[in-house]
Amino acid sequence: MQRLIRAFIVVFAFVVTGSLTAQAAKPIIEVTQNVPVYDNRTGQLVEIGQLVQGETFTVEKSYGDNWWQIRWSNHYAYIAKNRTKQVKAVNYRNATAIAPAKQIVTANRDASIMDNKTVAGTLKAFAVLKQGQTYPVISQMGNWYGIELNGRLGFIYHTNVDVTSTPAPQPKPPVTTPPSKPVAKTGFTTTYTEVIDFRRDKPMTVARLYGNTPIKYVDDPADSRYKTHVKVQWGDAPVYITRSHVKEQTVAANRFTTLRPTGKFIIPYNSQSNHIYTNESGKLIAFGHLDTNQRFPLIRTEGNWYVTVIGGREGYIHSSKAALDRGVAVLMYHHVLPERDLGFFKHKSTTVTSEQFRQEMAYLNSQNYETITLDEFRRYLKRQITLPANSVVLTFDDGLLSTREYAYPVLKKHNFKAAQFLITARNDAANPKQVFSPNVLQALSWQDVTNMSDVFSFEGHTYNLHNIIGKTSNVLTVSNAQLAADLKRNISSLPKGPRAFAYPFGQFNANTVQIVKNAGFDLALTTRLGYNSPYEDPFYIKRVSSDQSVSLEQYKRMVRPY
Repeated sequence: MQRLIRAFIVVFAFVVTGSLTAQAAKPIIEVTQNVPVYDNRTGQLVEIGQLVQGETFTVEKSYGDNWWQIRWSNHYAYIAKNRTKQVKAVNYRNATAIAPAKQIVTANRDASIMDNKTVAGTLKAFAVLKQGQTYPVISQMGNWYGIELNGRLGFIYHTNVDVTSTPAPQPKPPVTTPPSKPVAKTGFTTTYTEVIDFRRDKPMTVARLYGNTPIKYVDDPADSRYKTHVKVQWGDAPVYITRSHVKEQTVAANRFTTLRPTGKFIIPYNSQSNHIYTNESGKLIAFGHLDTNQRFPLIRTEGNWYVTVIGGREGYIHSSKAALDRGVAVLMYHHVLPERDLGFFKHKSTTVTSEQFRQEMAYLNSQNYETITLDEFRRYLKRQITLPANSVVLTFDDGLLSTREYAYPVLKKHNFKAAQFLITARNDAANPKQVFSPNVLQALSWQDVTNMSDVFSFEGHTYNLHNIIGKTSNVLTVSNAQLAADLKRNISSLPKGPRAFAYPFGQFNANTVQIVKNAGFDLALTTRLGYNSPYEDPFYIKRVSSDQSVSLEQYKRMVRPY
């Protein structure tokens, strides 16, 4: 790594700084969320990479209201404006220009492009290259190939590319036609068809519409599903209908509505009678049915009817067939022990029996609950995705060795995911060869963390401030500087990327929240009882917990979304 750092320093000395001066008049943007990069040279939009949230870039020019044109290595490419904001200056220091290529690299997988614009030697991804894309090499430093992306120098690791010694031709950037703007249209479904949400790894069917149902939809050439699907609106999000199942036709405007979400959601729960009705003529007529494992935006209530909307069309479902969504349950666990080994931990609220835990997880599995990762939970809070009604987040505070013995095998058996909140000073001190004892609280070793990472993500719970002074958490007794230093050390020990924090003993104040934010955490969990809607403040996440006094029937009611 030291050799690589020295190599980067050498590169900095020879960077072509004149490119910044030449581009001074061009817009500079900051990426507000990961944004796809599209190539339009074939006349069709092809995703060739991504720009990473928080990074800045100089753009070539503006294309109307929707697109920026950037230079992507040796050709032009396009990114959507709605995922960027204009800023005054770039936040990187490694500007460069296109240089004669000695070699060509082709990405053999989706691969990160790295920069060390922060602390010297700390590599950070600022873009992603799609598999199969080819780029000219402008420098080589050890196992890293340097390439130019939109005026920035980036490095890609040698195992992520195939190298060609004879460079491919270097054409000048062609003049390309910018992507067409989205076009709003109306029409009718031609057959019984699914309405599909593609925003998660696993597509979800949210509803089914009967044939001859009027819909308002969007043709968006920038959308990766443009060729096969049309896009309709569902709450804050786009969902899709197969293009061949839609016939374009002018439909009277009064058959559609403008969405006015209340911030509340409904969940249909009667799979035998989950029809959705129109009331356009004063008579209820079914035009489809809603999936019973989805959350639907509530527009308003009319008597005993809930009103939602899909594709611009209001739909009615009777309140006896649906329930108000109370939000996603985030479950909190700590210590797990067999009944026979409880000893001192019997009746302790932070301990569940391994028998009870197995029973609870078996119930979730039998009811097809999904255990949502914190990454998906973040997207849910930002209203970027809708989670299935039967979904929970599993969390374990303190990073205890008992979770390795009694939780990890059960979670792995059911292919469940969970999060561990680590007090990292204890992990530093843990012997990787320690033998488990039910009589004391033991921390996971870093080897345990590595071995369990196929099930758990690992998050922050302070470095060494998980203590109680009288009845007050140590987090509230130390100075701001001490807390900030502790949290900085805590997060630096964790895997890179967005990280969550759990307030020790559930104690915090507004000052604590700000210091947690400043440390780099983007999500914080409390011990406040409750459930979480998509409009929740991410630093005040509520949880529910199971303990030895909770029966399985109580647990079933606890995890239900309504």
